[in-house]
Amino acid sequence: MKVVNANEMREIDKRAIEKYKIPGIILMENAAYGLLEEIERLNGKRITIVCGTGNNGGDGFALARLLLIRGYDVEVFCFPDLEKVKGDARINLDILLNMGIKIYNDLNKLENSIRYSDVIVDALLGTGLSGDVKEELKKVIDAINKGRLKLSVDIPSGINSDTGSIMGTCVFADITVTFECLKLGHILLEGKEASGKVIVKKIGIPVSCIEEQSIKIFTSDKEYPISLIKKRRLDTNKGDYGKVAIIGGNYKMSGAIILALKSALRSGAGLVYGVFPKTILDRVGALVTEAVYFPCEEKHEHIFLDDYSLNILFQKSSAIGFGVGIGNFDELLHPLQYILEHYEGPLVIDADGLNVLSRNKTILKSAKSKVILTPHPGEMARLTGYDIDYINKNRINVAKSFAKEYNSIVLLKGSSTVVTDGELIYINRTGNPGMATAGSGDVLTGVLVSLLGQGYSPFEAAILGSFIHGISGDRAYQKHGYGLTAMDLVDNLGFLFKKDIGSIKLE
Repeated sequence: MKVVNANEMREIDKRAIEKYKIPGIILMENAAYGLLEEIERLNGKRITIVCGTGNNGGDGFALARLLLIRGYDVEVFCFPDLEKVKGDARINLDILLNMGIKIYNDLNKLENSIRYSDVIVDALLGTGLSGDVKEELKKVIDAINKGRLKLSVDIPSGINSDTGSIMGTCVFADITVTFECLKLGHILLEGKEASGKVIVKKIGIPVSCIEEQSIKIFTSDKEYPISLIKKRRLDTNKGDYGKVAIIGGNYKMSGAIILALKSALRSGAGLVYGVFPKTILDRVGALVTEAVYFPCEEKHEHIFLDDYSLNILFQKSSAIGFGVGIGNFDELLHPLQYILEHYEGPLVIDADGLNVLSRNKTILKSAKSKVILTPHPGEMARLTGYDIDYINKNRINVAKSFAKEYNSIVLLKGSSTVVTDGELIYINRTGNPGMATAGSGDVLTGVLVSLLGQGYSPFEAAILGSFIHGISGDRAYQKHGYGLTAMDLVDNLGFLFKKDIGSIKLE
């Protein structure tokens, strides 16, 4: 599913009107019918519609007419000033006035109307909001938020359509009905929560009109990325699904390598090598009986990897993961650099591997491997020098710029994980706050390495891995709530790698 920013959507609308000769008033009418369809599903009869003075308000005026014709009890409000309504929105407003419908501009009356309404329609501010919500509208939004069931038109009022940030205050909708394309504000930062359930309605813009925009950002839908999962032939063996190696672990962090190895196995890897210090062999061996062990010496509390051992590993492995529980030591920079400069298979760098990399990230530019980096915002801060707050507010641009400069796939973890190759951008929507638990990232590393070993391209592996990781977390949440653990994620992975995964229902 394609995702657009506000300017891209304006260009699509403009092209539909000017090139394809679809009148704007027709698009507004179709939007109103889309809203009507969703309200009719809600079984409420008393509707309060709060309109602004732009096209978002115009959608609300058109919706009011359609509801009134169908016998709904409707009250319509407009803020801040009815006289500022222009263009197609004014046409729909004038139709209501000519029907004898009263349009109110009274906050006290609005609060009373909301108190007794089944559904409150937020058509106050649209995707064009760039600055903070004006003081005169903050109380209107506060009133809307007291409603029983809130439906926002296009995007919740007060949410920045490009960043998902709250611009001073915002409506927290139960449902958001948007048109033709998802907006970035629906799936980033606070906008993800504020938007509630997002429903995308078609309003008559031709597919070719949207394709001409060359949209670079996309997200999951009912078909994608599930469609990437490869079905297995009946006549097959473990050699067909990759021999992968995961390098990590130390005496204090054996759990990380255990989780990564288990998740790689649960994700369908044919054979998994565990490369870790000898000091934790008993622990790992007792808990991951299916892996093949490649135990190494330990020096100064971390794994010792010489060039000879790495070369042996290169010959055995169709994909490598580096960093889970390995520790943040200066001496680990050399083996990481050696892997980048000599290994030609795909490589995942995670956790302390990223912290080691931050000592000299320029070694990425000489990599023979195609590299997937999986930082959380703190690790991204160490790699880029930006502070965490800046990264969280600029997730897409930070990830895209780094991926492009260092010729890598960046999977920037978080509520809306961003995956980019420096050009295309995928934003993952699966997962939940319960996954903010120790070991969750180690599970993701195992999934990614497994997918790479099975022959998925690095970009596909990063997209599918983030999606599957989130789905496993959502299934674990159903049983354990916020008490879920990383091992609960592992336990759900096997269910997701099956030929009938398409039966999983997504919003």
